[in-house]
Amino acid sequence: MIEAFPSTRISLICAAFPKYTGYEMAASKNYSWRELLAALGQRKTGAMFVLGFAAGLPYVLITGTLNAWFTNENISVATIGIFSWIILIYSFKFLWSPAIDRAPTPKIFNMGQRRATILLLQGVILASLFSISTISPVDQIGLIAIAAVICTFASASQDVLIDAWRIEVADEEVTIDLLSAVYQLGYRTSVILGGAGALIFAARIGWNNTFVVLTFLMAIAVSGVFIAADSQISKRENGLSDAPPPLWRNLALTPVILGWAWSFAALFGFMAFALSSPDQANARLFTLQTGPLIIVASIVAPFIAAALMLYAQSRDLRHTASDKLWPGQKIFDALYGSVLAPMADLIDRLRFGAVLVLVLVLSYRFTDLIWGAFAYPFYLGENFGALGHTLDEVAIASKLFGALMTFVGIGVGGAAIIKIGRMPCLFAGAVLAAVTNLLFADLALGGANTHAFMSATHLYSLFGFMQPLANFLNLDVTVNDALARLMMVIAAENLAVGFASAAIVVYLSSIVNKKYAAVQYALLASLGFLLGSLGRGAIGELVEIRGFAFVFYLTAALGLVAVVASALEWVRQSRMGAPDAAAS
Repeated sequence: MIEAFPSTRISLICAAFPKYTGYEMAASKNYSWRELLAALGQRKTGAMFVLGFAAGLPYVLITGTLNAWFTNENISVATIGIFSWIILIYSFKFLWSPAIDRAPTPKIFNMGQRRATILLLQGVILASLFSISTISPVDQIGLIAIAAVICTFASASQDVLIDAWRIEVADEEVTIDLLSAVYQLGYRTSVILGGAGALIFAARIGWNNTFVVLTFLMAIAVSGVFIAADSQISKRENGLSDAPPPLWRNLALTPVILGWAWSFAALFGFMAFALSSPDQANARLFTLQTGPLIIVASIVAPFIAAALMLYAQSRDLRHTASDKLWPGQKIFDALYGSVLAPMADLIDRLRFGAVLVLVLVLSYRFTDLIWGAFAYPFYLGENFGALGHTLDEVAIASKLFGALMTFVGIGVGGAAIIKIGRMPCLFAGAVLAAVTNLLFADLALGGANTHAFMSATHLYSLFGFMQPLANFLNLDVTVNDALARLMMVIAAENLAVGFASAAIVVYLSSIVNKKYAAVQYALLASLGFLLGSLGRGAIGELVEIRGFAFVFYLTAALGLVAVVASALEWVRQSRMGAPDAAAS
């Protein structure tokens, strides 16, 4: 499984395919590895690389590497599933992004607002990671959860400011494309070191010492804010030019804010209860009973509120309500401009099609996201149909070879978008993402079908090329048939998800309004992670009851929702005459 793609991938893919996304950038081009490496000698790009590394490292450690540690310590799969709800913090970072964006400038080394606040947040990340390195998950997993939540909140907030800094310092010489590409280079470097590197270190020095090393790497990455120059903070569109009066806005936002507060309290309250009393917690029951209410409170309610705002604007209710400002009106205005106004714009443009788009966005990444937290338990564990591979084997199969296949998948997806169009690729991506779960189900049952295919096509010998790499890295790895089957399935899955990721990024970018491009994309991308992440607690318990193979069959079946939704959206856009059914 691959980790979630950071939102900045929008700039790379959209710049490559402006015809299909409607997203324009100055001086868009593809950069070679030589050009990217040469660009690191410049101050802006060098800082961007380090900041990209600093953004990626805490994400991969908290949402992935910790699960490998837990698996080695025989923490239950159900507990890992509940713990993985922490990833939802990244999904909701748009809620506090206005506050982070407009926060007062801390007085640190005469730095500007962006750099000074990033530095403060990195201090929180360092303290959290070091705290985790001193704790045993067997005895104190609750303390690790607290540290992980604090680290994730600081990391998500840091991402908001790094994205803002990248946009604000871009110019004609150092374009946004170049900065985004360098950001990805730094981000992917951290994913490799925090993923494959962590597994290799853990096999030799233990997990606690490994987290000390990783904390030291994060400390080095703090240098990014000292390399970077201060940016000229750009003025944001507040979304209030045609808005209803403050009273209507505030009345619409109040239940939305309360719904979000309740959702967070319910979710993380149950998480705390489950980690402290695992024998009494029932994640499946919580997901079935409370999960739909969380979806209503956090997604449906804001869309209803946005629709009511549209109604208020259409009825010209400006003179039917008081213009008196409420306490904290700036917060209400910021939330309206960052959430309700962009949602209202989507509903206004898409009309009833907005419902289909919402279903598609919620379901498209569901197949891989819902069980992504259990990749390490599946690769490393020995129960419920797990494969029982070593840390070194998983490092080379998943975090090195698998990462390469992800980029190949994105490239193939990009080429396909050019050849056949956006919507056919979106549909194909949904199908592929669902079908590849069946390959993992086969591995969980012994891999007979994968073995037959690889034997008939003589693919076993192909994977022998990984043995010299393992020897060069001094890994305790023998590329046998079992490891070759794992790499084959990881290759197919990462190619499929890379393809689907390219398709969904281009699709989401095509339906946003340029006036709200960044905000609407962030909202839609965040919603795409919500449903899959929310289901992880129930899936963890289901693995322990029915085994991994059953869960893979289930996630493949659930992927049919995205297949149907993408097909219907393809039909809808074709009927509207959208010029993307196929490339011209």
